Amino acid sequence: MTANVATVELIERDLDDAPPPAPAHRRGIDPVRVAIAVGAVSAFTIVLAVVWGNPIPSWWDFGIADWVDHVEHWLIINRGDSWIFVDFFTPLSQFIDNSVQWTLDALQFVTWAGVLAIATFVVLRVSGWVAAATAAGGVLLIGVLNLWDPAMQTVAVLAVAVLISLVIGVPLGVLSVRRPGFDRSTRVLLDAMQVVPAYCYLLPMVLIFDIGFPAAVVATVVFAVPATIRLTEHGMRGVPDSAIEVGSAFGADRRQTLRMVELPMARPALLLGVNQTVNLALGIVVIAALVGAEGLGQVVLTGLQNLLSPDGGVGLAFAGGLAIVAIALVFDRMTRGRSVAAGRAYRRSRSPERRRAELLAGGGLVVIVIVVAKAVGAGSFPTSVHWDIVRPINDAVEWIKDNVEFLQTISDFVVTKVLTPMRDFLTDAPWWAVAGAVTGIGWASGGKRVAATVAICTLIVAGLQVPTDTSGIWYDTMDTFTQVLVAVVLAVAIAVPVGIVAGRSPRFDAAIRPLLDAMQVMPAFVYLVPVVALFAVGRFPGIVASMAYAIPIGIRLTALGIREVPPTTIEAAESMGAGRWQVLSKVQLPQAWPSIMLGVNQMILLVMSMVVIAGLVGGGALGVDVVYGLTKGELGLGVEAGIAIVALAVVLDRITQGWGGRGRTGAGSRKPTKGRGT
Repeated sequence: MTANVATVELIERDLDDAPPPAPAHRRGIDPVRVAIAVGAVSAFTIVLAVVWGNPIPSWWDFGIADWVDHVEHWLIINRGDSWIFVDFFTPLSQFIDNSVQWTLDALQFVTWAGVLAIATFVVLRVSGWVAAATAAGGVLLIGVLNLWDPAMQTVAVLAVAVLISLVIGVPLGVLSVRRPGFDRSTRVLLDAMQVVPAYCYLLPMVLIFDIGFPAAVVATVVFAVPATIRLTEHGMRGVPDSAIEVGSAFGADRRQTLRMVELPMARPALLLGVNQTVNLALGIVVIAALVGAEGLGQVVLTGLQNLLSPDGGVGLAFAGGLAIVAIALVFDRMTRGRSVAAGRAYRRSRSPERRRAELLAGGGLVVIVIVVAKAVGAGSFPTSVHWDIVRPINDAVEWIKDNVEFLQTISDFVVTKVLTPMRDFLTDAPWWAVAGAVTGIGWASGGKRVAATVAICTLIVAGLQVPTDTSGIWYDTMDTFTQVLVAVVLAVAIAVPVGIVAGRSPRFDAAIRPLLDAMQVMPAFVYLVPVVALFAVGRFPGIVASMAYAIPIGIRLTALGIREVPPTTIEAAESMGAGRWQVLSKVQLPQAWPSIMLGVNQMILLVMSMVVIAGLVGGGALGVDVVYGLTKGELGLGVEAGIAIVALAVVLDRITQGWGGRGRTGAGSRKPTKGRGT
């Protein structure tokens, strides 16, 4: 689950289309249902205590790590002989590797000047002059940072992964609209694919494709394709039935209707899907540096791994992160497009002949730039134009560490007074008591189905690896849970008040919107760099980075919920003598509650997606288990940790959905439109 501007725009559209929330009525407490719930959870807890006891018995070990290690050993031995590799996986791996290399060769062929001209021209045609200037500045910034070659490697991987995602996702999105049965059968799978953290996709890919570009590309496709499918489906469902009927009246068959009516009218959502796919792909392409994919991710990873070196690695990591942000901004401007109003104004101001002439002139100018650059031998970006920010950043970090002591004091306080006591309490308590308590919370928030889901996920975590007193998957899961809980509580404490102010003040909302846009475009990996520079390594930097990554979506959905309250409702409250605080507490917050809880739900999932990334800077727990499994050949441990992360994410997701009083919002949750099936 990566959130960005595209995700928020989709959620806003869905909430805009949804009926206004009903007034909140306090439901009476049914003593019989309460007694049944308490009795069921108590019985569940007693059974766990009597049958399994404490600690978890050895027979409740699924043995997944041993099985994965056995599979890995078999794959290594039979990689060159088995038909599944010789006839399928090896050719697929070679095709992907060749595709990345061909794309990289093409980028090198057009030279840096050609890349600059192409990016500027495409963004100019799609989004206008301001966006084109931003894209040109981003391309130049990459070269000035002296990171052109690794940046082009990242772009090559990104381009191949996005193209494959679109080739797979768009047809499946169309099929989901045309075949309601297919949509229902794949919805659960897409939900699961979006909950799984990006890191976990790398584990099976390494088993199949070994380290390198193919594993990174396939993992990226698996991670990004659900968004492509759902946004395509969202756009197709938004096409009015009347438009389809008009096409049918003129004799258009199903294919012609799709090509000439549905796809053109779904263009905004399709472009949004491309934007979402690019941003998700960029996030995991950087993470893929752990499995040998070269590029800017490797630059950032090298910097993070050398934080304690005499020269410091923060400057190098910051430079790589800045180049990643530049790539994200360029691709975002390429795929966002003009607004509907701006697009109509642009088309009205230019005739088709003029637009065609502008396209030919711009394309000719790009070709001229490439030819001239090839003639003068301008291949890679000139190294003479270089802005060295590595040393100044390292010097600034050293100054901060020497002179700003209160930051470390805050970190120590949170770790010693909050995180460690919470973790010790959960790990010292009988595991069956924790399972029973979480199941009871699930029942209270969403009923027996949520309670059953929570109980199953808890038992899965317990059976992944038999824990000892101080280690094991259960222990690490409790450690991760405390970090996630603290990060979410702090993020909510910041996001909700800021979102309320933004929802009630259009000026404040306009002022912070560019900042929120930048924060949501930035890949998750990059948040570690400034946080580590301020707080060194440990569990607290991971919490701060997770907060920074999750806060924008919470602010935006809170503000959206406040803005959605009908003005007539507010006017009625004011006419009854309610003040600003009473209007907020009695009218706006109750009616905005579903949107606020949706924001909390999304913040939890985003924090969970940062768990493994935080493990790179001392966060420990499940995050470091996954990283260790990837980098040290302990894939069994990494897979078990990944399953535990997914189980914990499902538990928190289902509980918070119950608190919000509504299911997941998104294109995939809509009912199929009548008349679109077979």
